[in-house]
Amino acid sequence: MARPAEFNREAVLEKSMRVFWRYGYASTSIQRLGSQMSLHPGSLYGAFKNKRQLFLEALELYFERSSKQLKEQLASGDGPLEGIRCFFSRLVDQMLDETSIKGCLMINTATELAEEGDDEVIRQRLDQMFKSHEQQFFQALVAAQTCGELAKEKSPDELARLLLVGVRGLRVYSQTRPTRTELEGVVRQLLSTLN
Repeated sequence: MARPAEFNREAVLEKSMRVFWRYGYASTSIQRLGSQMSLHPGSLYGAFKNKRQLFLEALELYFERSSKQLKEQLASGDGPLEGIRCFFSRLVDQMLDETSIKGCLMINTATELAEEGDDEVIRQRLDQMFKSHEQQFFQALVAAQTCGELAKEKSPDELARLLLVGVRGLRVYSQTRPTRTELEGVVRQLLSTLN
């Protein structure tokens, strides 16, 4: 009979998510995970079976948190378009925060998969995750159209896709360490499509 895990699973997922986020899937070995979290590799194998399973669970945790954050920020403005502006304003702040890990675990993983080879299960899950975020933008844009903030001739589905591409592009661009002025200029041009 296997011994029960001797650690807090959620805390391990939190820490492993940050390790994968910082180093990427391929460059993160079980040994690196164990040393970063002060855990024996056998404990990780016992709880998660293998590195891939641990990664999938860490990716899900990241997705849940980013989805919740997106939802809260879209709801934080006085209206739907203001919520979108709030989201992008906070995104810029986050990208400039020197204490935060640069990039996005989902985007980093999608890029790494394109370079390293195929993992169809992860690829499909990432597609679902990105589509979920796109759907949140879509709902905000439909609400903006309903209340008259967004012109009727605008296409909420095309704009939602554009906003998602904008987020992905900004995340990659932020890794080159642009200034606030540069980031805000890109955001201003992106959001001008909503006028």
